[in-house]
Amino acid sequence: MKIGTFFNTYKEVEAMNRRKLMKDYFDEDLAKHYAEDIGRVYPDFDSDSFIKETVMEIEGGRMSERIEVFSKQLKYYLPDDYIEATEIIIGVLGLENDKFYFPFEEMYYYRALSKFIETYGLDYFDQSMKAIEEITKRDTAEFAIRPFIRKDYDKVEVVFKVWGESENAHLRRLVTEGTRPRLPWAKKLPFLRDDIQENFRLLQPFLNDPSRYVEKSVANHLNDISKYHPEEVIDFLKENISETSPFIVRRALRTLKKLEQDEALDLLQQLK
Repeated sequence: MKIGTFFNTYKEVEAMNRRKLMKDYFDEDLAKHYAEDIGRVYPDFDSDSFIKETVMEIEGGRMSERIEVFSKQLKYYLPDDYIEATEIIIGVLGLENDKFYFPFEEMYYYRALSKFIETYGLDYFDQSMKAIEEITKRDTAEFAIRPFIRKDYDKVEVVFKVWGESENAHLRRLVTEGTRPRLPWAKKLPFLRDDIQENFRLLQPFLNDPSRYVEKSVANHLNDISKYHPEEVIDFLKENISETSPFIVRRALRTLKKLEQDEALDLLQQLK
């Protein structure tokens, strides 16, 4: 190996060793960031105590545990009134995000804010939907929406119809991603109204979405379902093949392709 090549490789390894773990983004710097931002919107915020107590409680915690700590501390130090508290949270969100597939270091800021809604907002549906919508425009609230789906999907469905027609791809994607049966890092979600056809009906308007970000979510959702009901996914795609993006078909059938499922392979062959 040449000396220059070795040196470059060494630098890459050293950089990887210095790279933050995901859990380490939820640290004292984030506590200070929240305190500074919230203090501008809510001057009565006890920044010093919030930072001190949060840092103590996150010590040694996993990422999910640290996010919960931040959420709990926000609950304690923000006003008791949920609507007032969430208006403050909305007030610190900053500009909407017009990017997709952005790296974790550009999205972690919103995770504890989303967790706050997920944890404390179930009894305040309208205000929670407002907050979820605003967070989603900057990151995603795919985890926060799931308890509301479990509690009263009929109410969420009304909101989904509005988001599904939005020009904002982040909102359209929330409809398809938040309802995924096997969303990574989230508890499994039952089929909507305990009926697989409800999931298909939800996905149908997005089968040829102008945003690849949304299409990828639709495909992942169908791939989730294929692990339970492969035949039904294939039938659904066959019935809607003329209006479905080839990208969605290929990605939706990736698990069945690996399993060499005959009907899936036949359908993929038709795309060539």
